[in-house]
Amino acid sequence: MNMTHYMQLLADNQPWNLLIFMAIPVVLAETLAITELYILFTRKFDGFVYHLNRFAGTTVGLYFIGIIAYLMTTAVFPITKAGEWRTVIDVVAVSTYLIGGLPLIWIALQEFGFVNKGFDQMGKLKIHAICVALFLVFGHIAMISGMLDPSLLGYKGADTHQMHGEQSVMPIPVVEADMAQMHMMHTGNGTTQDNRVAVDFPAPMKEHILTNMRDHLQTISLIQEAMGKGQYDKAAQLAEDRLGMNALKLHGAYENSKFMPKGMQEAGTAMHRNASKFAIEVQNTAATGNIKPALIALGNTTQACVACHAGYKLK
Repeated sequence: MNMTHYMQLLADNQPWNLLIFMAIPVVLAETLAITELYILFTRKFDGFVYHLNRFAGTTVGLYFIGIIAYLMTTAVFPITKAGEWRTVIDVVAVSTYLIGGLPLIWIALQEFGFVNKGFDQMGKLKIHAICVALFLVFGHIAMISGMLDPSLLGYKGADTHQMHGEQSVMPIPVVEADMAQMHMMHTGNGTTQDNRVAVDFPAPMKEHILTNMRDHLQTISLIQEAMGKGQYDKAAQLAEDRLGMNALKLHGAYENSKFMPKGMQEAGTAMHRNASKFAIEVQNTAATGNIKPALIALGNTTQACVACHAGYKLK
């Protein structure tokens, strides 16, 4: 499933983004709303609840000034300039989240005496209530639209721009580049000296190992495709069945290892273990939306492949 920038913002950098952009402002706004109701019913314009109401209103307004300024400069302007909005669903989710903060800023301005100076206590309290209601309306619109899949309106593929300016969430196919470099080394077209250890396998086993290597590359390609489509369970199944510890028997790892140097054995074991770790992390992605641990595990898997190819070759 593709994510809106709103949902991606909350999913990334766990748990800090969720706390900063959702938990803290919502807790302050809810505190403001609850104390608002208490004051409206009791007409008590003093005491702890009244001062808590003013504190919550002032703090959440100032807080949203910071949030809006940060997201406008680091996300909204760059995304708009690059034309990377993920359909109108994405625009609605982000814009309503930011617009929802404006009524709370108005409350803070009122508490500082910049606006509504001629209103009495009840008049100001009514403005409070209206502003809180507007925040809740826009906040729920943002939440609902933010949870939608942008592909419903034709968005295709995962975008590389993130709400807080971090790097792309998509896996980078570096394995092909490394394999191309090794091909140059084999054919003599590269200038790098080939100092890899040549490992001698029986002819049938050598062909079997080469077939396994080609299957590894194809599996990684299929995994990347599945992740790009948001099919995280499929990516996990591919990794475990064709790369992970469950794949040892399929690839005849025990028989092959008898002819491998220790370093080659260790690199192969590391690849299988990291692939199984990736399968777990990418399954977690389906639940949390946080793809970073899965990408790190996939990177560790491909690094083990690269390390093996960089150190050894078949005779």
